[in-house]
Amino acid sequence: MKKLMLASLMSGLALAPLSAIAEDSKRDIAEARLQKIYGEHIKVSEATLIADGQILEVSMESGPFLYMTPDASHLIYRDEVIKIDGDSAVNVTEARLNPKRAAALAAVSNDDTVLFKAKGEQKALINVFTDIDCGYCQKLHQEVDELNELGISVRYLAYPRSGIVDRQTGQPTQSFQKINYVWCEDDRTAAMTEMKTDQQKLNTLMRQMRAGNSKVGDEVNSLQQTLASNMAEGLTCNTPVAQQYMLGQSLGVTGTPAIFTEDGQLYPGYMPAKEMAKALGIL
Repeated sequence: MKKLMLASLMSGLALAPLSAIAEDSKRDIAEARLQKIYGEHIKVSEATLIADGQILEVSMESGPFLYMTPDASHLIYRDEVIKIDGDSAVNVTEARLNPKRAAALAAVSNDDTVLFKAKGEQKALINVFTDIDCGYCQKLHQEVDELNELGISVRYLAYPRSGIVDRQTGQPTQSFQKINYVWCEDDRTAAMTEMKTDQQKLNTLMRQMRAGNSKVGDEVNSLQQTLASNMAEGLTCNTPVAQQYMLGQSLGVTGTPAIFTEDGQLYPGYMPAKEMAKALGIL
């Protein structure tokens, strides 16, 4: 009976503005729409029109607020507009941004990136904004061979997480120095693997030292010296790292790794190789 009443309310939206519907009905309509796409565990405690009736403020039983368009057809969540289309959710913001992102990334020459080519036929290409210190960037890099074997080319762009210049000292950040070294080298693919492997080893050994293992001290010192030498070398040439960092910001990159498909779709964060292949329609 409740489902029948909700269906009647939903169809009634076409005939009457939401402002003319009772508060309880607004709550039921918002809850029904949200449950369609996110599941029946979604519970709404209150739905109220605010801003002179231009926004529907939805209070969840779990605590947070959500905001919807007055007809409850669109959800505004994390600065994105999501259309509730039957049982599915369509990210309107992403759909508008994707072509622009794709065009901006296509304009970046392969010569300005670090390209790990697919083995055999290229079935897909991903653009990955990366950082040397980022643990999940290191983890993703360990799976580049697997991605290449699956027919996926990996094209790295630079995104030093600490920025380009330290605001307090005015000097280049260590993040910038480390990744700039990669772009300075003739063999960037080897340099990328070298830097990420050394940084990952150093992180592991530092944790062992903090746990009381003093035997790894010499290896720690050796790795630190190697990284320091590479960072110094990374200041000796001009690269597109700063431009790529700014490009990443303009495309909505807020952390690394940030993975973009050729059509501009963003996958923020690490994704295992086989899951990436499935998302790309290869597996």
